[in-house]
Amino acid sequence: MIRFRHILLALLLLATTTLGARAQSGGLWLGVRAGHNVVFGGFSALHVRAIQRFADNLAVDAGVQYNTIGRTAVEARPSYSLEFAWGRVSAEALLAFANQTSINTLSAGVGAGLSTRWVGAKVGCYYRMFGGQGGQIVEPLNLYYEFSANLLPRREEWKLQLLATNCEMFEIERHYQPTFIVECHHNPNSALGISFGLGCKPAGMFNLSADYYQSFAKMEVSYRW
Repeated sequence: MIRFRHILLALLLLATTTLGARAQSGGLWLGVRAGHNVVFGGFSALHVRAIQRFADNLAVDAGVQYNTIGRTAVEARPSYSLEFAWGRVSAEALLAFANQTSINTLSAGVGAGLSTRWVGAKVGCYYRMFGGQGGQIVEPLNLYYEFSANLLPRREEWKLQLLATNCEMFEIERHYQPTFIVECHHNPNSALGISFGLGCKPAGMFNLSADYYQSFAKMEVSYRW
């Protein structure tokens, strides 16, 4: 059986290749997140992402995150998209690996999405496997999703969004545990970008407990070429 460390190495190589590949366009993102979790208390996280476009329609989003709760995550999402006058449709694959203490987690799935000037939606499914000294557990098929609404007309300089999602990069959750986020993005020019966000994750939804679980603030800066 393929060991988890082999999967981690493959994902790291993919992220490195994404950074160095020659392509038409891409970008590098550096982000920080800080907040409070009822289980772990205060936490902070740092991530690096690279998004590289290999053709007009094909791109790869890959990166790594370290969280002070003792969790390291690596993720890659290749995608294929088509542009139309009214918006964009896309399909993606999801492959993620995380390690926390002695538990390794591997997630793999596929999804599809569409976006317009004012709204966006993405829905997919994934399997997740947990492994450690006690053996392995494979979860039943999970649903992942992201729904967004633009509060300002989509422009290059400014964007203000509301999101409900369980599939943030490096933060994949079960379908009943969405995160609600408000984000502001500003691009002072074609190369530089900065975004701020505030988020809240309840303990559960859909007829389950909805007590407070986690809140956070995040910031991300980007350089695009």
